[in-house]
Amino acid sequence: MDFSYLINLIREAPQGLRLRQGKIVTVNSNRTVDVQIAGDTNTLPSVRYLSNYAPLPDTQTWLLTQNADILAIGMIAGLDRTLSPKAYRTALQSITSGTDTTVIFQAVENDAWECWDAGQPSRLTAPITGRYIAQAQLKWSDGSAGVRRVSIKYNGTQEIAYGDAQKATAHGAHTTAISPPFYMTKGEYIETIAFAEVSLNLIIIADGDNYEEWFPSMSLIYLGS
Repeated sequence: MDFSYLINLIREAPQGLRLRQGKIVTVNSNRTVDVQIAGDTNTLPSVRYLSNYAPLPDTQTWLLTQNADILAIGMIAGLDRTLSPKAYRTALQSITSGTDTTVIFQAVENDAWECWDAGQPSRLTAPITGRYIAQAQLKWSDGSAGVRRVSIKYNGTQEIAYGDAQKATAHGAHTTAISPPFYMTKGEYIETIAFAEVSLNLIIIADGDNYEEWFPSMSLIYLGS
């Protein structure tokens, strides 16, 4: 950054409080943000923010300025205010009995931050470092009695949530997994794993006739930095 810009900004600023609009550029781990004041391309680093939720990059904020003091005092509501993408599939996927199978998703909704990539369709990737909750759900076809299970894997190795259903009959089942809050670094990811301990192979169903919530899906909810 050219510090002469900051010096001129302070020198030319009128006395007293000013309310200005700005844009969040980066969210830092020390609970500060780097911002751009509206109409300017220079980035001001390490600005403290006062908000009831952690901001997201590229969102608009109000900046309270008084000479050299700058405080981000709130986010400006918009379509991209929250980060909660949901990946889902609308076609059946076969699950081999006794084998962990990674669920392959086909589409996503509410994904302004591009957590889902068609080139790696099983994943939701953290766009910023922070705390998250993950959720996954599956609807199973009818088949032999036994366990149907869904689990959420973090970075391909660590299981952070699972849910199962023990069926004494051959009817289908619903399984859901919800994680406790956990920490993700930007670029880390989650996946959904399907497992069935039955005598016959099963499929996970994408049943649009019973509302969209029955689609196999995985969600990532951002809690803040």
